[in-house]
Amino acid sequence: MPAISLCMIVRDEEKCLTKCLASVQEVVNEIIVVDTGSKDETKKIAAGFGAKVIDFIWNGSFADARNASLEAATEDWVLFLDADEYLEPSSYEALRKAVAQADVEGYYIPIVNIYGNEQQPEQCRDLLFRLFRNRNEYRFCGIIHEQVLNSILEQDRNANFAIAHDVTIYHYGYLDNQVQGKDKINRNLALLVQQIKEFPEDKYVLYQYGLELYRAERYGESIEMLKKSLAGLKPGGPESMYLPKLIRLLVMAHYQARRYEEAVEYVNYGLSLYPDYADLYHYGGLCFYELRAFGTSFEYFMKATTLGEQAYVYGSYPGVRGFRSYFYLGKICEEFDREEDALGHYLVAFRENPAFHIALAQIIRILVKGEESDDVRIALDNMCDCCTAEAKVLVGSMLFSERSYKIAGEYFEAAASGGVKTAELDFCRAICLAQQDRFIEALQLLDEYIDDSKHYVRVMVNKAIIFWLQDNAFKVRSITDSLLLVGLDDDFMAIVKLLRLQPNEDVGFVNVRPDSSELLFDILLRAMDHGDFKKVDEILARMQQAWIKTHAYRLMQMYLRHNRLNDAERYGHIYLVSNQDSFDALVGMGDIKSKKSEYWEAAEYYRAAVSVTPCSPRAYVNLLKTYDKLCLETLKTAVEKHPDVELFKAMLEQEAARP
Repeated sequence: MPAISLCMIVRDEEKCLTKCLASVQEVVNEIIVVDTGSKDETKKIAAGFGAKVIDFIWNGSFADARNASLEAATEDWVLFLDADEYLEPSSYEALRKAVAQADVEGYYIPIVNIYGNEQQPEQCRDLLFRLFRNRNEYRFCGIIHEQVLNSILEQDRNANFAIAHDVTIYHYGYLDNQVQGKDKINRNLALLVQQIKEFPEDKYVLYQYGLELYRAERYGESIEMLKKSLAGLKPGGPESMYLPKLIRLLVMAHYQARRYEEAVEYVNYGLSLYPDYADLYHYGGLCFYELRAFGTSFEYFMKATTLGEQAYVYGSYPGVRGFRSYFYLGKICEEFDREEDALGHYLVAFRENPAFHIALAQIIRILVKGEESDDVRIALDNMCDCCTAEAKVLVGSMLFSERSYKIAGEYFEAAASGGVKTAELDFCRAICLAQQDRFIEALQLLDEYIDDSKHYVRVMVNKAIIFWLQDNAFKVRSITDSLLLVGLDDDFMAIVKLLRLQPNEDVGFVNVRPDSSELLFDILLRAMDHGDFKKVDEILARMQQAWIKTHAYRLMQMYLRHNRLNDAERYGHIYLVSNQDSFDALVGMGDIKSKKSEYWEAAEYYRAAVSVTPCSPRAYVNLLKTYDKLCLETLKTAVEKHPDVELFKAMLEQEAARP
């Protein structure tokens, strides 16, 4: 049976090396570890696995370090790994079979890259050349992203390479903590600049440089470098192993640079070569979505979801055939006011990947809509497996953001019973209790933090709001007196004073900077949610007109959400005076008029919205629905005025029967 040498280069890898070496010690016959200057326990760990440890003075070239390991290797085959990689144990037998093949010179091995947040990592597959026969003439080349493949091809252009399908290497060096901790991007960029000076026409080096520029969010530079790499490349030969990923990266770079039309050109080019490449359909869908071409976008996302298992050479990203595309299918349905269809797509996305919390947030937003019915509670219980206290905090927080205080409070209470104890959770619990008029329980929770200087101001503000909602002016003044002594920001003090004002007390008009207004909006929303619109009106009456004009659209939305249509319309008019071409404000005013059954006026606002933003379907959908209502109302009037005209009766029956 042919024997295998594991060859590695390392430096300060004590956190990773044990896992790597333990994964291969039963299948390799020799371990060569080239150390480039470790100051930790790396060399000691390697020696503990029986490795031959070679000290190498770092000269800035990964290829030279790799070649030092090859010089020491004595077995028939070379497998090379990095310290942040490990071999899947189930790969042992497949690896032994691979090296027993007499007609193969080297193997591409499937790599599973683990990246993102360590608590919720994601995976994508790749294919890299990692196993080859040990011959003196085979040597690595390249300062970084060093390659041995070209060296083999120089010796034999017809060398036979294969894919070791049943061998898997896991690579977790792309986890956020690994990338940030080692500053890999800046290191790699500096080395690649040197390598390009030496090999300015090397397509693979240009590709790697474009990739690192993309990771550094230098998208324009990345595009130019990737174009140089792509020029002249065609499927077939060694380049075909990274060509699909190169085209996808060009699409992604153009997308991030907001150059959507150009991105689509590369999508189409890529699909002409790889018609089953789901990533290109997904990113094509994203580009068309941003171009507001929703019909085409929907088709691309749907196509992505129908494609089968992706080839390793594609390096397909997780979710492009599933939850990520379904999420955007949901967003497109919402653009056409098809909430039931949207909910279905979001549910598919969330069930496929329960860690995809953005889909859950959309589901909760659609389900709640200001209501706290048992149906919402049952739907969430059936949908979410909230078996952990942390999961209950997550769902509760999403419900809280939708101001669904009762159900959010239930999730928070369950989390607290499950052992979660944080100040943030307790503040949210207190607010939920207060909004349900359970004031004593809310105050008791807040009092647990009254002596904590870190939370003192937040405690006192929330207590003041609770007593303000109770109309307890004495308590409000007592608490705010304490806050006024703290000497806080002027805007903060102005908001605190609004809580303590008496109805006839004249202190002039108040203005607050836009960046300091969130506390004020929180107070207004809590009063609205509590049903105390008189308090809201009293505060707004004290605000300067400049502040009102700046925030009129948000105030319109707040009143519309609570079905206070006259107030919503008033603030909508104020906003449109200075923002007559605001699509969202025009649609909002159309919605208000429609709710007031003033359909002619609603139609005018929707038509104005269409003229402002003709590529958005939302105004068209609302306008068509309004025309339907106008038709029905007109026919009702016609029948009422002309009861003897059978035509009107027949038309009314036909219109009323429409779904």
